[in-house]
Amino acid sequence: MLPPASSGGVPAVVAEWDVFLSYSRTDADKARLLARALRDEGLRVFLDDMAVDDFASITASISEALACSRTLLALYSAEYPRRRACQWELTYAYLAGQREGDPRRRVLVINPENSADHVHPVELRDAKHWTWPAVPDAALQRLSAQVAAHVAGIGSPLGVAGHLAGGHETQPVPWLPAPVRTGSARFTDRLAEQWRIHTALVRHRAPLVARPGSGSGRTAQLRGMPGIGKSVLAQEYALRFSPAYPGGVYWFDLHASQVSPTTAMDSYARQVAVVCHALDVDHTSQAPLAQLLSRLAVHLGERGAPCLWVVDGLPDGLHGEELQLLRGPHLLASTLLTTRSFRYGSFAEAIDLPPLSDADGYRLVTSHRAPESEVEEATALALVHDVGGHPLALDRLSDLAGTARFTDLRNRLHAGGADLLTFPGTPQDGHRPTTPSRASLASVLLTRPLSGNGPVDDVLRLLALASPAPLTRTVLENAIASTDPYDPWEAVPAVSEAIAALLGAGALLPDPAAESSWTVHALLARAVRRHDEDTARQEDLRRVLLHTLAAPPVRSAPETPPRRQQAGLFPPLDQPRPRTSPVERAAAFDLHVELVTRVGVQPLGPEDGSLREALTSLHSLFATTREVLHRVAGETPPPRVLLRIAFVLTNEHLRPFLSKWHVALRQHEDTCPPGRSFIEHERLWSRAEDIRAHLAGLREPLTSAAEDLAALCGINLLDPAGSENP
Repeated sequence: MLPPASSGGVPAVVAEWDVFLSYSRTDADKARLLARALRDEGLRVFLDDMAVDDFASITASISEALACSRTLLALYSAEYPRRRACQWELTYAYLAGQREGDPRRRVLVINPENSADHVHPVELRDAKHWTWPAVPDAALQRLSAQVAAHVAGIGSPLGVAGHLAGGHETQPVPWLPAPVRTGSARFTDRLAEQWRIHTALVRHRAPLVARPGSGSGRTAQLRGMPGIGKSVLAQEYALRFSPAYPGGVYWFDLHASQVSPTTAMDSYARQVAVVCHALDVDHTSQAPLAQLLSRLAVHLGERGAPCLWVVDGLPDGLHGEELQLLRGPHLLASTLLTTRSFRYGSFAEAIDLPPLSDADGYRLVTSHRAPESEVEEATALALVHDVGGHPLALDRLSDLAGTARFTDLRNRLHAGGADLLTFPGTPQDGHRPTTPSRASLASVLLTRPLSGNGPVDDVLRLLALASPAPLTRTVLENAIASTDPYDPWEAVPAVSEAIAALLGAGALLPDPAAESSWTVHALLARAVRRHDEDTARQEDLRRVLLHTLAAPPVRSAPETPPRRQQAGLFPPLDQPRPRTSPVERAAAFDLHVELVTRVGVQPLGPEDGSLREALTSLHSLFATTREVLHRVAGETPPPRVLLRIAFVLTNEHLRPFLSKWHVALRQHEDTCPPGRSFIEHERLWSRAEDIRAHLAGLREPLTSAAEDLAALCGINLLDPAGSENP
């Protein structure tokens, strides 16, 4: 039976137990030994001998025993955090202690493992643990005496310290706008992230147990790619930790209005108005959002109870003032945001949601049917790897595995034709489908169809083609610069624009081993490859990317002719030179002719010519090189020497020069007054000598490239007498 409520509204709970012993069923033998030692010390110990399934509800007897216990003693083995029942028990006691100011007072930990990495939350990990003794008898007696001494200083049971927790609240925690979210029956782990959320949101309530350098609390953002489970995790957190927020849970869903920031803010304002109406807060339908929040703040302050303010599905592109309106309107409100965007890092403490681990992914994909053989077990794990631990994809595969073998599923996953990852409805971020239409997971991962040749689409294609290998910013810039219709000076801003947009969409995964290097999730790469409407564009980029990766720039200082041998372009003179195909020789000759006739190789006097014409000439050389690369794209084996020469020429010399000076000269040209010639205006430019000096510095590396090309094609227009056939 539930404890009766006292006249003051706080349950009159009687302490029937001194210790509630929480343990995983895999540690049952240790738990019985420990319970016996504690009882020998005179302690009243609650030990539940009935197994609770991972996805079963907590029994009423467990809830009552927790409420009537002074402390919880967790036998925190490696298996303990994997049991939902254990974590529910731990959370109950932790929140009761937190309400008193120090959660560690009500939770005691015995750690039988060699490390504490599996212990959550971090406050308990940092606390002093008891270890499981190698020889239990005498050591368990000493440990039990220490537990008894600790319990002696605690007078009230957990149900009084946390009287709004579990099944013992005086009234249910309100959830607005209704209805209450229900979470997921197959929610898998995410324990570390749940405790990180809680620590971030309530750190200000227990500053004595906060880590140095951590945030100030009250606001956290949960970030991750589409479909990774941000919404479900936020729901699970709100449900499990609702006792910490007796003032209510306020949930605002912006998923349906992610078309633009303006639409999202309008939807948010409407939902805030619904909350005001439900709470009978003075408002009108036309009142500005800031005014509604101000009145709501007064109401929350009068109630005087902590509450949770969740804004689910923030779109990218919100500015600072709009973000501030999304915070809970009172200091009693802790704010949890979920978003795909990685561009709000400075607004709130960020908690990045990774894919599921192998163990959790395997548990999810096999939740409908266990593998029937070792081959099926290995195939099920391979499916987890194929979809990159993506929970929405694994959930779908789990459904299909109920009637199909895992080996068949994997073959169908990688086959052409109809997409196996298709739902009987349109899935939203973290939600099961609800509409009768059918949609593939690609509709979740791709925020818009790939059909054009803009920078965002092209950079996403390049990353998908390279996945799972990461690409650096330099490689992306080199590939974009070598692709029509981009000019060389457009590569840097085009890639920067694309990276920013993809970060805003949650599409990029930073490479932990290198700065300014990214990849994309395996499922996003699959979606790009399967659902790109411009497959010809994808093929063009594939060839350019392969050329870029196959012919990395040679970063060596200009040297005399033996430099080519040291760089590996050609073998020593006493060894036979590599055989070249007619296509490669013709391409090398065309590029050689273009080089030796350009300003870069032919000197430009201090007062000769036009700077604009010189830049235009070099730009046409860049375009010619790009055409040559496309001409030899289908050669087998690939012409590695020609590719190396071409990429060093374009990406080490031409592109940096054109990117810098084209923009600078254009800005100067725009200031030309009426009546003054462009040539005269150029000569009056304060940076004219700098650009001519830089242009003169190009002569040696471009001449060297021309000599390398001459060695390939057998014709040297710089020195006709020295021409020879390879």
